[in-house]
Amino acid sequence: MDRQIVCFQIPALEIALARAATPSLRDRPVAIAPLHTPRALLQEVSPEAELDGVMPGMPVDQACRRSPSLRLLPPDPIRVRQAQQALDQVVGHYAPIWEPVRAGHLLLDLTGTTRLFGLASDTALRIQRDVARQYQLAGVVGVGSNKLVARIAATVVHPLQLCEIRPGSEPPFMAPLPVSVLPGLSRAHARTVLATLADLNLRTWGEIAEIPLPYLELALGPQAAVLHNWAQGIDPSPVLALPQQPRLEMSLALDPDELDDNRLLGHLHHLLERVCRALRSRQRICRRLALTVRYSDQVEVARRQPVRPGTYWEVDLFPSLHALFARCVQRRVRLRRMTVAAEALAVPEEQLPLFAEQPSPEQTTQARGRRLALALDRLRERLGESAIRRGVLR
Repeated sequence: MDRQIVCFQIPALEIALARAATPSLRDRPVAIAPLHTPRALLQEVSPEAELDGVMPGMPVDQACRRSPSLRLLPPDPIRVRQAQQALDQVVGHYAPIWEPVRAGHLLLDLTGTTRLFGLASDTALRIQRDVARQYQLAGVVGVGSNKLVARIAATVVHPLQLCEIRPGSEPPFMAPLPVSVLPGLSRAHARTVLATLADLNLRTWGEIAEIPLPYLELALGPQAAVLHNWAQGIDPSPVLALPQQPRLEMSLALDPDELDDNRLLGHLHHLLERVCRALRSRQRICRRLALTVRYSDQVEVARRQPVRPGTYWEVDLFPSLHALFARCVQRRVRLRRMTVAAEALAVPEEQLPLFAEQPSPEQTTQARGRRLALALDRLRERLGESAIRRGVLR
């Protein structure tokens, strides 16, 4: 059975969301970039801005010189996350498995769904119409027998519509395309491969397909086999659903925005206490701690740190939280929101000692901190969450 893979994407998702919320932005050159510094780089640009010579990755000051009427908008991670969740809900009605490539870009495996929904192209058009009707977002669709062909088909479609590559027509579809289309490689790796292909004067996928694999391996090494398969439109990689890792998080919106480190750490301590209390009530331990902060200019920074061994005690997690805070908060800009998350949750497994031993000073301190945490849990259950707070000695 031939696979039926669909690539559904919304080009420049953040700009599309901004235009749906503010219709006056339509037909105007728009770009997404942090606004705190003129050296910031553009993250997304609209087609109107591209006509003025503005491209993603260009510095803000250079883009404004090329397009004086360019409208700059700050990133909005919350709106993007909500839009991605909405897309997942629409896609979930039709696809048993889908893989989020990045925000607004999804790969769907519709193999075996023909009896339920019809041809993959018909299902893709139905998804496209549902998204446009419910959220006023225009999507583009590529349909192929594998992930590579579907992604490239969605990229070459102009204007926004559907491009379907039938099974068996992959080699002639790939042949005229430039080798700069490398959707399966990281940016750094793609730069190296493109430089090697330029040295060999290989400009299109058709030229690569004509070279015998042994000769290609001499120049490209282990990557040659993958590129040779891509040149013929072959990509056996499966569509991988995003793994659902167990996670528990607590967030705090700061009003007004806060800059003082001591106050921020105080808020984080309270968030971590709430997380640990929830972990203890569910009998789960945290094996990875995550901290996400959002600045007042909408810049978001997230860091993670493994916790070994896993624990649900504040006294064990405070050092990791302080280390994450130092890694996340490195700008003198006020914070607007903070989120503490316990990830990679597991059932606690504690091995009791076989013989009674004299506890070390460190073990005594840990035991005292754990007894304090249990006492605070009981107080808050009786008197409420804000009945008592921890203090820090200076």
